[in-house]
Amino acid sequence: MKLIVLSCSKNEETFAPFRHCLEKYYPNHPEVIYYTDGIVNPYYKTIVVPHDLEHWTTGLREFLSQIDDEQILLMIDDCFIRKPVDEERIKEASKLLKGNIACMNFELTFDVTDEFTDYKGWFKRQKGSMFEVSLMCGLWNRHKLMKVIERDCDPWTIELEQDSCGFEYWINADDYIIDWGYRTFKPCGIVKGKWTQECKRFLDSEGLEVDYSRKGFIDG
Repeated sequence: MKLIVLSCSKNEETFAPFRHCLEKYYPNHPEVIYYTDGIVNPYYKTIVVPHDLEHWTTGLREFLSQIDDEQILLMIDDCFIRKPVDEERIKEASKLLKGNIACMNFELTFDVTDEFTDYKGWFKRQKGSMFEVSLMCGLWNRHKLMKVIERDCDPWTIELEQDSCGFEYWINADDYIIDWGYRTFKPCGIVKGKWTQECKRFLDSEGLEVDYSRKGFIDG
C-alpha cells in the first residue's frame, strides 16, 4: 500500500501542515507519494506530471502507472488529520478490498440507500446513488481507479458523471477512520481555492503558522 496525496503548485502552503498532522496522528503511515503538476514537496517523494486542469485525469493515469502497489490510500493535500488514525480499520479495509470492489470510502455513510453488508462498519453504495464514485479519502484498487478516470477531464467531472464502471463502492458506517475535519457537506480545508475558517482554527490549535494571505477565506 502507498499513501497517495493529490496536490498542485497552487497549494504549496499545505505541504508543511499536512506533514505535521500526518506524522503526529498517523506515524506508522505507508510510504507517501505526492502527485503534482509542477512543484516538488520537500518532505515526501513527489512525482511531477505536468498537466492542465482539463487533463487532470490524464496526468493522474500517468502517475498511477508509475506506482507498483495494488492498493493506494488516496488523500488530498488539504486533508489535515485531526486525531489518531484507526490503523486497524485501515487493515480491515485492505483485506476487504478485493473482487469487484473498487474503493473503500473513508467518509461516513450519508445516504439512506446505502446497503448493509456482512461486515460490521461497512455499507455498500447503491448503484447510481449520489457520489457513489468519490475521490475523497479512501482506499482504492489502483487498476480500478485507472479505469474510472479513463476519460480525460478535471476531477470534478469524475464525481459529477458518476461512471462506476460496473464496480462496487463500499463506505464507512462506523466511527471516523481518518478524521480530516470533513462533516457531510460542511466546508473544511480548502474550498474553491480558499481557506475555511474551520481549518484555520484547527491549524492554530496545532500551533502551526500558515500564510493564508495568498488564498484568503471563503467564509469571512
